Amino acid sequence: MRGLLLVLGLPAVALAIVTVGQLESKAAALKAKGDAAGALAAYQQAATLDPKSAHLQDEIGFLLAVMNRREEAITHFKQAIDLDPHFAPAQYHLGVSYWLAQDHARSIPYLQTAAALDADNAAYRAKLGQALESSGQYTDAIPHLKAATALQPSDAVSWNSLGLSLQRTGDALGALDAYRHAVDLAPSNADFRNNYGLMLVHTRRPDEGIVEFEKVLAQSPSNDTARFNIGFAHLQKSELDLAIAAFRECIAHDANNAPAHYNLGVALKNQDNIDEAKMELARALEIEPQLTEAHYMIGIICWQSGEFDGAIEHMRAAIAQRPDYGEAYFMLGTVLKQKGQLAASVEPLRTAIRLRPDDPGPYNTLAQVLRQMGDIEGSKQMFAEGARVKKLGESKLGVMLGR
Repeated sequence: MRGLLLVLGLPAVALAIVTVGQLESKAAALKAKGDAAGALAAYQQAATLDPKSAHLQDEIGFLLAVMNRREEAITHFKQAIDLDPHFAPAQYHLGVSYWLAQDHARSIPYLQTAAALDADNAAYRAKLGQALESSGQYTDAIPHLKAATALQPSDAVSWNSLGLSLQRTGDALGALDAYRHAVDLAPSNADFRNNYGLMLVHTRRPDEGIVEFEKVLAQSPSNDTARFNIGFAHLQKSELDLAIAAFRECIAHDANNAPAHYNLGVALKNQDNIDEAKMELARALEIEPQLTEAHYMIGIICWQSGEFDGAIEHMRAAIAQRPDYGEAYFMLGTVLKQKGQLAASVEPLRTAIRLRPDDPGPYNTLAQVLRQMGDIEGSKQMFAEGARVKKLGESKLGVMLGR
């Protein structure tokens, strides 16, 4: 008799019939009370009566996951999907399980399937968007995070993830608005407030950013991210003494804070304290050898000091770490030109133009090199391109400023 469970009791003539529905009701009640083990046993009993129920397999998997039996949970989620590929909860739960197991490549397709099957489910859209953002797929994340925040406006985590994605794709004002929502919803979350404050700095509102960072420090005096951000805001305002003090305080708390050493080096350079600046930048590289910007900045200092060999060495190191570093190619070409190595300067300058077609600097420098090498026509062409790019840039700036 399918779907019924006969329970023999005493006396032998008494028979009790338990249905799948009764077992599900019992399981749901136990689940609501927090009795995961009891609920699991009831769902397992129900599944013996209805072995083709995707819903029951999903519930079993969910409870196993709650009890930290993730591998067993995954098996049941897969079984649920085999029984019904259109059962969105199992797709979602399997995706989340793989995400928690750090298997992001497997996770995202299941989350995508769940969201496609139930596009109006805020949790599905939110988790997919957050997963895509965390894996660096910012453009793909944005529509799901926008949908999630529209469906569930109180979801601070999704607002913050939306801010991160918009920031990474160049929408500074959109990111600022998203971070503001996150902070309004979760005012005690230091990460959200730091993100909001930093975006205020990036949108030329550093004083407002500093206010946000100070709120973080008022709640958590040991939050060196906020302290670092205060230093960065002062650096943007050219308040070098205040920036230096903030970065030194970060380093006092953590001597291996490479970004603090780097930014301290930048501030000291801007203060013309060249020797100490180089020391701090070198320390940043010692801690974090892949900190490409430190190579670039040391190269700038060497160039400005007339140490052309040192400048060339550090610009090449920066390029080796980041092959698309247009500024480093431009500076390498510039230094080689100034050192008299005209032929060697041509390739890095052309690469700078390819990587940064909107910057007139590499065009004009290459034009000077070609003229010195006797290529008058090539020089004229580069000067003309440089002038065109400059005019176009000024026109775009005028539009932005409302001129």
